[in-house]
Amino acid sequence: MIDRADIFIGAVAIFVGSLIAIAVYYYRRARNSTQNDWDSLLSRLMRVDRSSIAEVALDVIDESGQQRNDQGCAILEPPEIWKLLGGMEGVEALESNSRVLIDLAFYLQQRYPEALVVAEQLRLSAREIEWQVGRLRGAAETGKLAGAFPMYGQRAAAAYYLMTQRLLDLYEQGDPPRLAALQKAL
Repeated sequence: MIDRADIFIGAVAIFVGSLIAIAVYYYRRARNSTQNDWDSLLSRLMRVDRSSIAEVALDVIDESGQQRNDQGCAILEPPEIWKLLGGMEGVEALESNSRVLIDLAFYLQQRYPEALVVAEQLRLSAREIEWQVGRLRGAAETGKLAGAFPMYGQRAAAAYYLMTQRLLDLYEQGDPPRLAALQKAL
């Protein structure tokens, strides 16, 4: 004969077992979701030639982001800048990637709150890139793209270069295991 205590213990055991099963399910789902989010973020990055962007950027800024004023600064000719950046399509790719860089910083910020400052810096840089690309689109509409591209395109490249450096530094501090994949994707 089964008494009430046995029924109660059985019901509690089933309830606790159900809670454990639900917790395991959501833990695995969150872990898989995090990896899928990371992969989807990296897949949104458009391919750009990092060495060309660095060459264009470091023509007007130094490694720290300060304006260069030495004899070797601003020596690239407009056709070289156009070629190195891939023309208007290349600058638009930088604009698109700048949004993804912000998302990557936010992704890290969810687990590494110290990333907030860098994420805000990246947002400001992305707005600068949007502004530079907007100027280039306006120049293209008026037929003055050739004259505007060196200035605005080079500034967009410099802002993007600094964004990538800041993001790589951030991941080096906050999520070293993902740093190699990020370097490869950028």
